[in-house]
Amino acid sequence: MTSGEPAATGAEIHDLSSDWRAHASELLRSKGRIAGTTRYERNVPPAVLKRALEVGMKTVRTRPPDGDGYAVPLHAEDDPTATAEYVLWRPDREQIGWYDTDFGIDGTVRYVSLATAAETTIGSRLRFWHPDFSAEPDDELSDLELPHRTVEPSSTLPADDVFEGLTATVERARDAERRSNRQRYRNESLATLIQRGIASGPFVSVGWTADGDDLQLQLASDSGTADVDLHRDEGIHPGNLFLIDTREADPSFPVVGEVSAVEDLTMTVRLEWEDVDDRAAVEATLEDGTREFWATLLLNPVPFDRRIDAIRSVESQPSKRNLLTGDRPVRFSVDRHAIPSPAMELNRYQRQALKWAADAEDVLCIHGPPGTGKTRTLTAYVKHAVRRGESVLVTSHSNQAVDNLLVGDSTVDDPEPGTLHAAACGTSGGDGEDDVDLSIARVGRNSKNDVVQRHYRGRSVDGADVVAATTNAAAQFETDRFDVAVVDEATQASRPATAIVLDCAERLLLSGDHKQLPPYSAAEPAAETGQRISLFEHLVDRYGDDVRVLLKRQYRMNETIAAFPNRAFYGGRLETADRNHEWRVADLAPLVGIDVSGEERREPGGHSFYNPAEAAVVVREVGRLVEAGVSPEDVGVISAYSGQIGRIRSRLDGSDVDDAGQVTVDTVDSFQGGERDVIVISFVRSNDEGRSGFLETPEEGPRRLNVALTRARKRLVLVGDWETLATPSPDRSPDESCADLYDDLEAYVRERGEFSFGTQSSGGNPQL
Repeated sequence: MTSGEPAATGAEIHDLSSDWRAHASELLRSKGRIAGTTRYERNVPPAVLKRALEVGMKTVRTRPPDGDGYAVPLHAEDDPTATAEYVLWRPDREQIGWYDTDFGIDGTVRYVSLATAAETTIGSRLRFWHPDFSAEPDDELSDLELPHRTVEPSSTLPADDVFEGLTATVERARDAERRSNRQRYRNESLATLIQRGIASGPFVSVGWTADGDDLQLQLASDSGTADVDLHRDEGIHPGNLFLIDTREADPSFPVVGEVSAVEDLTMTVRLEWEDVDDRAAVEATLEDGTREFWATLLLNPVPFDRRIDAIRSVESQPSKRNLLTGDRPVRFSVDRHAIPSPAMELNRYQRQALKWAADAEDVLCIHGPPGTGKTRTLTAYVKHAVRRGESVLVTSHSNQAVDNLLVGDSTVDDPEPGTLHAAACGTSGGDGEDDVDLSIARVGRNSKNDVVQRHYRGRSVDGADVVAATTNAAAQFETDRFDVAVVDEATQASRPATAIVLDCAERLLLSGDHKQLPPYSAAEPAAETGQRISLFEHLVDRYGDDVRVLLKRQYRMNETIAAFPNRAFYGGRLETADRNHEWRVADLAPLVGIDVSGEERREPGGHSFYNPAEAAVVVREVGRLVEAGVSPEDVGVISAYSGQIGRIRSRLDGSDVDDAGQVTVDTVDSFQGGERDVIVISFVRSNDEGRSGFLETPEEGPRRLNVALTRARKRLVLVGDWETLATPSPDRSPDESCADLYDDLEAYVRERGEFSFGTQSSGGNPQL
């Protein structure tokens, strides 16, 4: 190849060098230290140079007899043609050697560190070995911002505060879980828990022995089913805490017991006596051989123990500890000429995110607002990392999220294009020929996805390119088991849970949206102040936006629906794709506000609110949609209050709406991550005082509103008492309320959408 011909691709470079032989070449000779820099705007970063050397070493596979290391041919400084010169690469010491003619009497082989060599012309003459190198920057990426080489923290935190705080968060969550399960047991009868399959049993006492203050009670299943296994079928494991109860009215029960052993049909339980008022009565009941007992889970301590172990492990590793405290910079290996080239089609923002992820040496946060294709971007990165020979862990806080990242909407017979499953099946998925074959292993027993169960569950993780697991299940892997871990929906995973993933991977790629719901916590909000944030948000707070890359093009919503959340939550930085810009249902307006001055009511017991007037309007709107040809399963109804959800479901069931049972009616939390053609939101609160409860809290209200507003593709209907929503509660100052956000929303709907009152029609206007 001559210098005037087009630059070769990575594959062509390998072909040109496949017949290269060391005996016909010469170790690079230079007088003194190799000096000089490349003529490019940046020197080759050490990490990029290391990757180039690894590829060159594996391609040539030559150990010269006169040198300690592997031969890696040098290219011409501006041409990818392999020359007759080479350097020696010591991968175990990360050193590069050449023949220094000015060292000693006759000269000798001299070695320098990778970092030193990266600053010389050696780097420029080896860079073509990098699999992502292109001689000229991609025109589409040439105007995109690249990451900084180092990102300094804006502030630091004492290590004790960080890690003691994380441990305390886990302990509070453990206590809250136990209290929550105890409260559920009080609120529901044992008969109900048995009917719902929550309580296990019946068991009978087959003997008990006293050991000091500890009493071990051995129970055997009375089901008579020989193939039942308590460990496998009932999820009963040593260390679990259960409430042991009997159906007969007995004031001394339930009692708490910790499982100490499980074998087939039998479990051994050590009872806790601290809260037992009448021990003699409990013992008398246990001695009654005619009694049947039922066990209801009170606490599974394993997830909490795993998080604490991971926190301690991360704290013991200086690099990772200092990342969380802000005592060191975040690093990127930046090279404009090393551009990942995925086989799948990505937009410019997704490609920029892929570039940043490929350059990240420690961590990267991919900020993916609704509908911006973060899962597609993560898939492209996983394939890229595997092509580089790296081991990858893909994980999330839930089994459903892990499976979605693996297979998307694939069926057993039809892989969804662009998914990891499609790549593993060797199909292009409609995006061109895949450039990598994947082997995938899914860890854990709780996946309910048919595709995952058939193809990936139970496979050995040894040798798998990609291992998929929940954050909790990742605790089984040793420290730095993986080159990189990808955490999807990372903003919904707690910092202690994500610490498990941080422990078992050298690098971390976090993807999520910290403008939506934070990690779930069963603890009291007051106890979680400053702690209920994800690792994603923690890192952005510590290092700023330079560790975050934003996906800016959304493919989910009609532009009228998207514009308000874009302005209110994303600084107006999002753009709407052409394909969905004008999406709508028939001639119905894409955005509707309905003002309903109904009367809010409390559920019996005062645990929730409902609003009959709003429920009636919601059912009317659903009926109008079905009449317009919308399938009921393409309609979702969202309310923040469980009491209202129950009323709407009941009214739909009693309505004349066809297939009303297929309409999804659920909470904001349940809808996060979901979408429908049409969403109807019922805000419920309606009172003269302007009290909106948690809807107006500045910490929670905006995030919940953002989730609710961004579920609809073609039509969004907002039903509420707008005066109540837009009025700060009398016990809140304006700074303690987000009522102005609802005021802005009402003004936006009046400007861009259709606004009416509950007794009036909100039919479509094709011009709106």
